[in-house]
Amino acid sequence: MTQLPADHPLSRVLLSHLGKNRTQGVSVERLRASRPVFRFFLPGDGLGLVGKFLVDQVSATAQDRSLAREYQNYLGDSARELAAAGFIPRLLGQASDLRLGLLLEGLPGPDLDFFLAAAAQGRGVEECRLRLARLAELLAFFHTRPQPRQEVSPGPVLAYFQKLMTQLQALDLLTPEEVNFFAAESRAWEDRFGAYADVQVLLHGDATPTNFLFPDGRAVAVDLERLRPGDRLFDLSWVAGELRHAWGWRGRDFCNSEGAIQGFFQAYLEALAADDGLTKRILALNPLYMALAELRVARNSYLAWEYRRALVAEAMGCLSFGRRLT
Repeated sequence: MTQLPADHPLSRVLLSHLGKNRTQGVSVERLRASRPVFRFFLPGDGLGLVGKFLVDQVSATAQDRSLAREYQNYLGDSARELAAAGFIPRLLGQASDLRLGLLLEGLPGPDLDFFLAAAAQGRGVEECRLRLARLAELLAFFHTRPQPRQEVSPGPVLAYFQKLMTQLQALDLLTPEEVNFFAAESRAWEDRFGAYADVQVLLHGDATPTNFLFPDGRAVAVDLERLRPGDRLFDLSWVAGELRHAWGWRGRDFCNSEGAIQGFFQAYLEALAADDGLTKRILALNPLYMALAELRVARNSYLAWEYRRALVAEAMGCLSFGRRLT
């Protein structure tokens, strides 16, 4: 942990939010993230602030363009409504001349990953269930924000399916027989898609465990760079896939995730007061999206090769079994 002196240009920006009359330096803690993200605080003075920084002064990198999108997303009407309801952190601004691309209020943890790690090993299972219910309510709020009416089409999910196939083949994670299997499954699921209509909703867009915090028991979403309209299953099934992964990786048994997955979907359907048609669609198409969530995780090189191959096998079973459910 380091400290910025009070006369540092960045300190002046931060102190305007932390307390104008404070003259001591600002403490700095780097947070776990794929980009430069830091927590700034005055010792003994609350949770402080979180700043996300640009890598390049001219925002030329993909990471920087993503951060610029996130800042613009925070300025939108939907994000303002989410912040007013306490479902996302409050935007405080930016200082692009200092490469500070986004400044947010600080929030206490822990994140969903903390609860999943314990529950997958048989500890704090009820606590995890309660957090998943809060997450389901948060996503239901996201998904009921006003959006221009537009029907969901299979195009985005099938395009993502193909993208994953290309990436996994490049990583030598698929046999030729598996490539053929996934191609056939993509066609089969496309044929099923038309039977289940829905309209686009406001998505969080990156529903991974580290992107949801639980201050005071409530759920709060962070990392809004992929906030956009789309199929609600890109959020819901991403959570389901991450639950499957949590139990498979930490608990060594994919099947033990079933209770958590069912509880999460039930909490979402209740929060939304979903009708029979929407309920049937979510349950019928979830295996497709959840399988893609598992394949998405399989790309990660920090996981053992054997486990990544196990994720591929899980996704295959999810696709083939899922088409037999209805």
